Amino acid sequence: MSLSGLPSHLLAGFTPISLDELSGAELMDRRESKFTLPASELPQLLQTLQRHYRALTIGGTALQGYASRYFDTPEFGFFHDQHVRKNRRHKVRWRRYASTGAGFLEIKRREGSATRKVRVPSQGDLAQQSDFLAAHGIDAAQLHPAVDVLCERLTLVRTGPVPERVTLDLNLRLISERGGAEYLFPGVVIVELKSEVAAQHTHFAGFAAQFGLRPDRVSKYSVGVALHYPQVKSNLVQPQLRLLRRIQQQAGLA
Repeated sequence: MSLSGLPSHLLAGFTPISLDELSGAELMDRRESKFTLPASELPQLLQTLQRHYRALTIGGTALQGYASRYFDTPEFGFFHDQHVRKNRRHKVRWRRYASTGAGFLEIKRREGSATRKVRVPSQGDLAQQSDFLAAHGIDAAQLHPAVDVLCERLTLVRTGPVPERVTLDLNLRLISERGGAEYLFPGVVIVELKSEVAAQHTHFAGFAAQFGLRPDRVSKYSVGVALHYPQVKSNLVQPQLRLLRRIQQQAGLA
């Protein structure tokens, strides 16, 4: 399913919010929770959320194309830290927004249950951001492209004293710079909740319970590594991969 294939009233029912307005809810310091659901359940979820969230709209559309290139060390040190759920860990990625053409090099640092994101404008050349990386203890010379993650994203925003962002990623594509198969998950929606407070204290928590959504650990990057680099130990990622495949099978897309 593509967002562009949804009934128009489902997207038109959201009040738009612009990039300028979104600057008040950037949530660079936040707590994150992830949920996974079949794309077939998305229309009902969106209809329920319409009166409670605004949709990021750029160029008259709420559908945005995202392309993220994740970097790692030759030993996949970042992946390993996430794989063993190290208390302090980080990811490095270059993200390009199709709607604006803007690109940023981003570092996501996880400490316990909190996530902090920092970024600088970039066109993907790590050598040009070596000082930025070094300031965060990362050697640009040790990084190489590992996995490209492409998707279509709908971003829903709730402003106020406790701002929330809910992103819904569809048509997930996982690609390796080293070639090989391209893995597609068109029947899956990856939902990410970002807020300053724990998930159970958010407005979205009630909707998650209503739809039987439980937080899971699906990481698009980790799944991509497990699929493209079978030589890398990834046993803890296998439950995530089985979940995605089960949803695909239920949708008749496996």
